[in-house]
Amino acid sequence: MKFRRPLASRPGTRRAMTIPELMVVLAILAVLMTLGVNGYETYLAKAESVDSINKLKSMHAALMNYLVDKQTWPQEPEDDEAELSEEALWDWWKKELQPYGIHDVDWYTNAHLRRLNREMKDAGGKGVKLNEMKEALSFPSIIPTSFPAGPTEPYRYRNQPWISETGEYHGDDGIYTIMPSGAIHKMRTMSQMNAAQGKSPQSGKK
Repeated sequence: MKFRRPLASRPGTRRAMTIPELMVVLAILAVLMTLGVNGYETYLAKAESVDSINKLKSMHAALMNYLVDKQTWPQEPEDDEAELSEEALWDWWKKELQPYGIHDVDWYTNAHLRRLNREMKDAGGKGVKLNEMKEALSFPSIIPTSFPAGPTEPYRYRNQPWISETGEYHGDDGIYTIMPSGAIHKMRTMSQMNAAQGKSPQSGKK
């Protein structure tokens, strides 16, 4: 008698997946998708940090050139010289540093943009692009520190950053600042300080 292989093991034949096998495949796909999303979020956070740091460094270089050129730190207009709103004050800063290579878009960061768009969409609004943030906000992502007039005044306060981010745009990663030396520091956020003291972010109480 001629021996014949069982039908299920013949080459070229297909066997349907059982429900347990299908569940295993779906579980593996779910794990891979979760890892992919988490990996993308990590990559995005790192890219946003690099963007913020690069813009702080560009601002630091511009302020150093301003100091060399003007022999003083930019002096904000006094109240008796002009009644400036917050928006007008920012416009003054932008115009003051524009000759030193700082343009409107350099005042806004991608981390701030993502947070702004999330808030706008949660409120039922439409998101904006980086170059549209000026129209959507009355303040940028970066704020220079005020120092007295004089070529050496900004260097006297070694622990005072020259420029800081204006908000907690990196979650628990802290607020990025740049020191007179050009070193990047992370300043603790209010949320982090409250958490360290055991306070609620809403009430500020233990």
